[in-house]
Amino acid sequence: MKRCAIGILLVSAVFGTASDARAVGGDAGVALRGLNRAVAAQRLSPLDAHEHRQRVHLAVRVLERLPSDRRDALAGVLRDVAARASSYDAQRALTLFTTLELNAKHLLHDRLPAAGHDVSDGLGVVYRSVPGRGLRFHPLGSFGQLNAYVTAGRQREATSLAYALLARAHGSRRELTWEYGFRAAGGEPPWTSGMAQAVAAQALARAGLVPEARLAFAAIPGRLVNERPTGTWIRLYAFSDIAVLNAQLQAALSLADYARLADDPDAAVLATGLRRAALRALPAFDTGYWSRYALGGSEAPLSYHQYVTSLLWKLARTTGNGRWAGQAAEFRDDWRRPPTIRGLAARAPALPLPRDGFRDAAAIRFWLSKPAQVEVTVAGESLTRQLGAGLRTVLWEPGERRAGRYPVELTAVDRVGNRTEARLDPVVVARDTTPPELRAEAAERRVFWRARDRETPWLTLELELRRGGSIRVVRLPRSRLAGSHRLELRRPWYATLSGRDSSGNTTEVALGRIGPTWRELAAARVE
Repeated sequence: MKRCAIGILLVSAVFGTASDARAVGGDAGVALRGLNRAVAAQRLSPLDAHEHRQRVHLAVRVLERLPSDRRDALAGVLRDVAARASSYDAQRALTLFTTLELNAKHLLHDRLPAAGHDVSDGLGVVYRSVPGRGLRFHPLGSFGQLNAYVTAGRQREATSLAYALLARAHGSRRELTWEYGFRAAGGEPPWTSGMAQAVAAQALARAGLVPEARLAFAAIPGRLVNERPTGTWIRLYAFSDIAVLNAQLQAALSLADYARLADDPDAAVLATGLRRAALRALPAFDTGYWSRYALGGSEAPLSYHQYVTSLLWKLARTTGNGRWAGQAAEFRDDWRRPPTIRGLAARAPALPLPRDGFRDAAAIRFWLSKPAQVEVTVAGESLTRQLGAGLRTVLWEPGERRAGRYPVELTAVDRVGNRTEARLDPVVVARDTTPPELRAEAAERRVFWRARDRETPWLTLELELRRGGSIRVVRLPRSRLAGSHRLELRRPWYATLSGRDSSGNTTEVALGRIGPTWRELAAARVE
């Protein structure tokens, strides 16, 4: 107990607080105990467990030397490794603890790369930078690297990487899968990918490991495809039915290549089905100005738009079907064309004074053909927004500028740098000088009103009550244009209702008598 307390004190000197030290020490302890249980259950060899313990100790030592931002990143990786302690086996432990080691060594000397960027270890295994999760094993990127080694004729590196990836595979005699260990698209880890499995089958077959490639393919039919009205679609994420175009096209190409190398008729049939389904759905992925990342979704980022275009060209070459080439040419032209802008009429003038929360800003409305950085210039003031395609509105606040018409200039630059300039209809800034049209009446103790005023959605109401020489003023809370209010009056009064808008324009309506009825007054006298 004393030794443990001293350890926490020593680590807390580095980590700032005892709670931080316990968190890190606790995660390391959980991971180490998980390794012991895995050995006891014969899910992990003692030699492998020893190597993984060394990786945990390395991570703890590195944590002591890191600045706070990098320390938090590595502590997060260690936390995730500990969270999987009950499921350690040879493959999962290798993936988790080598990921921990790679993060420790990288963060010791450098910050994490930007999200989506990759880092490779000495064998070529690819790890992707995931926001808030450090560098994580990336099966698709790793098998893409294996394909690159084979294409470049680097057989030694290809063989080493292939066996490193097989050591990380989960499965049985019937299939092999590779797991992602981070959260993505709303799914919790571990999860698998039909796209990654297709590329794995292709890369392993190209590396000469056809039996292993067959096992990688065997995981796809059933779980990693789904049926849609257009046909069979690959699951980018095992937990989701989202139809992603780049995943479909890449899987179709990879499976056709694998089917040829492994002489696998089932894979050939599936590849044909994926191509047919994609062809039927292609129009739905084309906005006319850009590609969609997923069916029914928003426009794809530039990198995916270009990636899909390259896949379409490959399909055109390998199949001889001109529809692939036609769509590729359309998408190619999309990134060469500047954005299109169409101005839309303003719905109403801006009423910036007084500043009451109603039409204080001018709504500049336009239609944009593709995602772009848009700069709107009004009265010498520039507003910059990153906008997607479709109907868009940019709000400009005139402040205390005078009433009048202010020209609007708009510049849009798309992701490639194509530029469009347009002049839109002027913004109209106005002042409210028109009093509200007010109707009102009194019924016993309640006053009812209804107003029309295009320049305000509310009124400030006052009731002036007169009886003989007495005058009372009742001020009501700011009210909507139609409503009623009950007054607690014991005697009758003669009332006038005034309604004032935010600009001070006022209308008065004489209500006549208001208060208790004659019958109520007579009954009160009798009592």
